[in-house]
Amino acid sequence: MTPSPASVVAWIDAVTRAQGERPALVHDGITWTYRDLWTRVEAVARHLLSTGLRPADAVGLMGANEPAFVVNYLAIMRAGGTAVPINGMLDGAAAGRQLASVDATRVFLGRVDAGVRDALAESFRILPMDPDEPPPGRGRLPVVGANSPAAIMLTSGSTGHPKGVVHTQGTMLHAVLQLTSVFPFRPDDRSVVFLPLYACIPEQVLPVLCTGGSLEILPRFEVDRVADACTRATTFDAVPTILSRLIEHAPLHKLATLRWVLFASEPMPVALLDRWWEELPGVEMHQLYGMTEVLPLSAAPHRLLRQDPASIGRAFPTTRLGVDPEHQGGPGGGRELIGASPALMKGYYKDEIATKAAIDAGGGIRTGDLGHIDERGMVYLTGRSKDIIISGGINIAPAEIEAVAARHPAVERAIVVGVPSERWGETPVVVAVARPSSALTAGDLLAHCRSLLTTYKRPTGAGLIDSLPTTGIGKTAKDAVKKMIVNGEIDLVRI
Repeated sequence: MTPSPASVVAWIDAVTRAQGERPALVHDGITWTYRDLWTRVEAVARHLLSTGLRPADAVGLMGANEPAFVVNYLAIMRAGGTAVPINGMLDGAAAGRQLASVDATRVFLGRVDAGVRDALAESFRILPMDPDEPPPGRGRLPVVGANSPAAIMLTSGSTGHPKGVVHTQGTMLHAVLQLTSVFPFRPDDRSVVFLPLYACIPEQVLPVLCTGGSLEILPRFEVDRVADACTRATTFDAVPTILSRLIEHAPLHKLATLRWVLFASEPMPVALLDRWWEELPGVEMHQLYGMTEVLPLSAAPHRLLRQDPASIGRAFPTTRLGVDPEHQGGPGGGRELIGASPALMKGYYKDEIATKAAIDAGGGIRTGDLGHIDERGMVYLTGRSKDIIISGGINIAPAEIEAVAARHPAVERAIVVGVPSERWGETPVVVAVARPSSALTAGDLLAHCRSLLTTYKRPTGAGLIDSLPTTGIGKTAKDAVKKMIVNGEIDLVRI
């Protein structure tokens, strides 16, 4: 039975019926057409139903990037279930806690450590991510509509109580329509996937498939392999940390034939944007701002970004984005941003208290980001509430110091964290990666930042590191940097 047109799976089904022989997925030299993809999706969906899958049942997915991950994710939704992608870097105990928190009983497992597999096998039914033989596909597929479940995205890592962000077919489809209406997705796009699939399906995989493009799936981010894939591609999704590594270490001629790049997830230094525009003037840069709970909130397409690179653009036409009028304000005059959209989650799984705390009476969600919106509707971030450094009772936004550090010509990437101080409670410290072959010293970095910042914002220490630790999707892991400083793993120059 054909799914309802108000669902993500219906859109991909329609693309398949219109252009079934066009390429959909490419991996290790093998190409799957849309017909190949959708035949597999429906076969797996029928197999899940034949094994007793009930409407809205949660099914986990854990493993490295491969086409079968996309197939099984879509198949769970096509069968009326709920896809639960799990961070492939978690150990077995942490992965098990996350799956149990959303009442999953099955999990598709791909390439994971044997210990993870053994731990999960004690409590969950293990389904092979890519079986040697296609599963038998019998049974009638359900009607899947806007209110049908789609996915639960878990927000916590290996520690703490995980929160399951519940999205429906309707909220995810609206996110896709927002993205494809503002950013230049086209049927002739070939998008390189190197961010982990557990995180990038909503903003990369689904918009590409819903517009008839193709995806070249790489197992992970590796500079040389990504650069080679870019010679065959038109676009990719990334985070600023990865864009910094590419512009520094990839052969630029291999990136120069790209048509456009979409980035999100962490602040983009203006100096890094300028570098991309200078080195690769033919590649358009587009910025997305959003969060797991409400996938897209604002967009800065290329032309808007060129006019105002410090902004994260404007809210989508169907999105309400404002600032909390009751917030006292933070560094740089920012107040907490609150957003509402048809792409907003339905809530946290079985957690009414957390849901009510996050969503206000008007249906808006607290983002945790501080910023302001000018009279043109342009949105500017000034920091993240949980990252704010309180030094001597004064709030300091790390992003302001990071922007200054990034202006040093020898700095490839820099972050700022707060470290304990007996006198002030905590003070800011800047840690940077130097550009290759530069003679930058930690003392140079500290002097540069202190010379350009007002007294209370000046960092009290600086250090250099070969590479910044990152999360699973390539964002800088500030907690890991703070731990390295506390453990003495980063040599700091102090004032």
